[in-house]
Amino acid sequence: MRTAAFLVGMVFYAVQAVAGEYDFAIPEARKKSYELGGRLESRYIYHRLDEDSARYKLNYFQDDPGSGTQEWQESMELSAAVQKGVFKAGLLTRHEYAHTRDESGWTHDILEAYGSLRPSPYLTLDMGKKQVSWGKGYAWNPAAFINPAKDPDDPGLSLEGRVQIGMDLIKSFETGALANAGLTLLVLPVKEDWANTDLGADGDVNLAAKLYLLWQDTDLDFIFFDGPDQPQSLGFDFAKNLAENIEIHGELALRKDVTRLVLDETGNTRQTTENPLDFLFGARYLNSVDTTFIAEYFHQGAGYDKDETEDFFIYQEEAFSQWLSNGNASVMQQAAQKTRSYYSRGNFGKDYLYLKISQKEPFDILYFTPYLASVVNLRDSSFNLQPGLTFTPVTNFELNFRVGIPLGPDNTEFGEKPDAFRPEIWVRYYF
Repeated sequence: MRTAAFLVGMVFYAVQAVAGEYDFAIPEARKKSYELGGRLESRYIYHRLDEDSARYKLNYFQDDPGSGTQEWQESMELSAAVQKGVFKAGLLTRHEYAHTRDESGWTHDILEAYGSLRPSPYLTLDMGKKQVSWGKGYAWNPAAFINPAKDPDDPGLSLEGRVQIGMDLIKSFETGALANAGLTLLVLPVKEDWANTDLGADGDVNLAAKLYLLWQDTDLDFIFFDGPDQPQSLGFDFAKNLAENIEIHGELALRKDVTRLVLDETGNTRQTTENPLDFLFGARYLNSVDTTFIAEYFHQGAGYDKDETEDFFIYQEEAFSQWLSNGNASVMQQAAQKTRSYYSRGNFGKDYLYLKISQKEPFDILYFTPYLASVVNLRDSSFNLQPGLTFTPVTNFELNFRVGIPLGPDNTEFGEKPDAFRPEIWVRYYF
């Protein structure tokens, strides 16, 4: 018995000795100093036109495109980043070939091209063109004064960055209600036709700041923006998870001395200076069967109410009638010029509701997500209905389909859209 125990002990000792002799630690994988990636996309859009709409008459009064038009878009986004010690450089470009009824051609854009220096974990310095994603809203960001405007139909698209000189300071706290605090300071110059041209005239220098606080598990941002040709603006946003499956968020924005232009039914313009207050409140909810609900209410202080919107469309209809009677194209050209400030804003009304419902893998269909989204103008009761689906059969490959259906009576925002409906399909490949 003692011999068996002795042999077992010797074997155990030998195993330990061998294991110790050949014991080694697996080294951590070395992090690459560079990153390369991109996205390829092919998109087809069909426009079934509403020939009675105000925007159709404005666009095609001298041209008859027929009952519909179509377009193709082939695009590629390329990204690269290099990290060397405390220095990082990033580049993001977009290259698109578009073929429409009116024209075809390439566009090439640099969305990001910047260098960052991080001398300590608490400080980051940026210079160059870099994307800014301030605000907590999904479809709109009224407090994100320097963000390029989102398209509520495609809120997730990559947007062009801002040319900036920036500094980020961040501090964490181990005790107390305040867990993290951060300060972002940005200098945004305007230079000729390539740097922040929508923020003023050549030579202008705009300033933006954001104070971030994580207070009792609530994200808070306090935002400031000012410039020679920009209204002084103050903003606030927040986001909080009420539970694992319920999130709420909101934004508040006050801008000073904003010029507001109103067009009446005769074509006369009235200009006022106001201090509009914009605000947004939204929520995201995920139920037990993987249905996601996103809802947002958006109030636009300088937006147009129902009567002002109606006058706007009545003027366009009257201009079209005059052109039919005398053939003078200058009447329609003048109407296009006067209405440009409305149409350039995307959603120009005063109150909106956004709603999106998506269902992950219904009926156990893997990698398939159908959804229904809508933007509603609450003042004139018109809306855009958008059913769609996303299918990802293999890694990094995505198939999308959706239909935009603007609905509403005459002289309303969505009732006067040029499209009666707009189906589109696109495929994306990420690499």
